[in-house]
Amino acid sequence: MAEETDFLLRQIKGIAGSMGYILGKRAEGDPESAVIFPADKPPLPYQESFRKMLTEEDYQGALSKFLKIQYAMETDEYVKLGLWLYDALTRLTPEKRAAAGITMADLQKGLDRLADMEGE
Repeated sequence: MAEETDFLLRQIKGIAGSMGYILGKRAEGDPESAVIFPADKPPLPYQESFRKMLTEEDYQGALSKFLKIQYAMETDEYVKLGLWLYDALTRLTPEKRAAAGITMADLQKGLDRLADMEGE
């Protein structure tokens, strides 16, 4: 009875039923049913060079390079790259951020700017 009134339980039951159907059809040898996972996405432009800069702990260099490449990329890719970069920088320890001269307020300003670009 609880399954019929609780939204999450209904969703879980529906997913489990669908997976059982898909897996059951696959076991019967039906080639039409298969679970396909998307392939890994290729890295964004400049992402590998930024990854290298982060590994070398050149955080300020990564931020300044990011600001310089804005017009060399499509806006949506630039925003995705920026979100990835700012996420990596926010995960740094406070000591590493302080040593690089990066504050959380600076990172928040950058994220706000990316949000404004995405909304345009």
